[in-house]
Amino acid sequence: MKVDYKSKNLEIPPRILAYLNEKVSRFDKFFRKEPILGTNINLLRGKYTCELTLEISGRIIKASGQGTDMESSIDAACDRLDAQIRKFHARVFRKDFKAVAELKGLFQSEVPVEDVEEFPEGIVKRKEFEVVPMSEEEAILQIEMLGHQFFVYRDASSNKVCVLYKRNDGGYGLIEVD
Repeated sequence: MKVDYKSKNLEIPPRILAYLNEKVSRFDKFFRKEPILGTNINLLRGKYTCELTLEISGRIIKASGQGTDMESSIDAACDRLDAQIRKFHARVFRKDFKAVAELKGLFQSEVPVEDVEEFPEGIVKRKEFEVVPMSEEEAILQIEMLGHQFFVYRDASSNKVCVLYKRNDGGYGLIEVD
């Protein structure tokens, strides 16, 4: 597995890099092709955060974990990534999955996938609402008043559909749709 390391505000010691390599080496058994794993370890508000992004043949699986030290954040992220990989594997190899053979070719088929949490299939709720033109400031006010994690609106100046969302760091993100 090719591992790319990144950190904005920390110098990652060599012993932590070795620990991380040891922990992520367990994911090699799942894949036929060599995946690329992006790691990002940072210190945010007194907690260490480890974000893992696994990319294989254009498919991306992400997981993150937090802890009081770097090792515990790595452990939490690796456990979450393991669960994500097993869930993806279980869905691809289900009998009624009508995916292209390429997806099945990503995985070693003999890897056991016991203890995979099942999730409901398909869309479980559908909503329709009017997308109202407003400014970014109005959208921020609206998302706060509703207490939601995201809010869809039409930008009054550009007339683009936008998605405003709350970030883990307390700020906001904005997605503009063409």
